[in-house]
Amino acid sequence: MDPLEIIAATADPSFATDEGGRVVIWNPAVERLLGYRAQDVLGRSCHEVICGRDIFGNRFCVELCTIMSMVQRGEGIRRFELDVRKSSSEVFRASITIVVIPGPRESQFTIVHIILPLEGDSARSAVPVVGPEPGLSIPIPDEGESLTEPVSPLTARELEVLRLMAKGTSTREIADALFISIATVRNHVQHILSKLDAHSKLEAVALALQNRLI
Repeated sequence: MDPLEIIAATADPSFATDEGGRVVIWNPAVERLLGYRAQDVLGRSCHEVICGRDIFGNRFCVELCTIMSMVQRGEGIRRFELDVRKSSSEVFRASITIVVIPGPRESQFTIVHIILPLEGDSARSAVPVVGPEPGLSIPIPDEGESLTEPVSPLTARELEVLRLMAKGTSTREIADALFISIATVRNHVQHILSKLDAHSKLEAVALALQNRLI
């Protein structure tokens, strides 16, 4: 399954933008979370929709996007938190994970935004600084430059589980395919999330795809 198809179908609230900052994918989960319909959002500039602000109330989502600039420089991006506005004008704090999927040319890329609402103490401990974090985005190589073969932190069995996850296979179907119990599958999934520093299956699959682990 194509990584963008995974994003469109995942249960995690997610959307994707192109290299021009325009929304190209707006999945049903983020539609339910923010209240904006896909047909009203697709093609619009991301900053006009999300209207994110940092914990001090400063406008973070602007036309000259910090995230876009970092991607263009080939920098990794840390998971960070923003106050995000819904269509109802309600504001909530969310953890934002950025995953970059390079395109066929250096100037082309897709930026995946995974939005997970925060609650309680977590919602009051935002980290407003965005900086490099290895693993959350892959540098786009210069033309003609080849990337070295990545070393996977996952075991052979975990890679099998991850490949099936990338195809949209359910937990029970993975258990049946690998002749293991559902509990064992769940344990493998937790190990995969921990090793890849991912908060969800979508993030784990996207990271694995962009880093050529599967």
